[in-house]
Amino acid sequence: FNLVTKRGIAMEDAEVRWIDCNIGSRLTMKYPGVIMKGKRARGEVISIALANTGQHQDTGAKMIHAADDTTSNVVSKSISVGEGRSTYRGQVHIPKHLKGCKNNTECDALLINSNSRTDTYPAITVKGNRHATQHEASVSQVSDEMLFYMQQRGLSEGQAMSLAVNGFINDLVREFPMEYSVELKRLIDLEMEGSVG
Repeated sequence: FNLVTKRGIAMEDAEVRWIDCNIGSRLTMKYPGVIMKGKRARGEVISIALANTGQHQDTGAKMIHAADDTTSNVVSKSISVGEGRSTYRGQVHIPKHLKGCKNNTECDALLINSNSRTDTYPAITVKGNRHATQHEASVSQVSDEMLFYMQQRGLSEGQAMSLAVNGFINDLVREFPMEYSVELKRLIDLEMEGSVG
């Protein structure tokens, strides 16, 4: 089990940024949070979760706006392989008495096969009319046709799956320090090799 609490407080003109990657445990429950307590504070959560058969990655983010002109950004990508399950739970709270707050929330999921599962539970509470928020969510599946075309170019099924998954998360991985990006790619390659056949 991987049950984690990660919280940060951003004071005036400060930024708290969580970069989060979840691969492994049978059950992960992790929702990094930021309380933006000072004017112009910024909070960000960049999250990747990979759930393979027998795993449930229950991840997300919590953004609490507690001052004017604060900005939060949540970008979450999850991959479900085999009978793996991924869940996104997000909470954004902007009270009525504040002004000029902004939030962007994106949660995208990739299903590797028909037994995979993903759920999304966003909770965005915005009171007042002086704020800007946007929410985007998508679910896509790696098609047999896509894998077939990649295999026709000489890739094994595992390599084709790995390429599809790495392509899906590539824009987030670029945010990671180089040594973490390389290690994450290796771990995904190992997960994909073991998930086919």
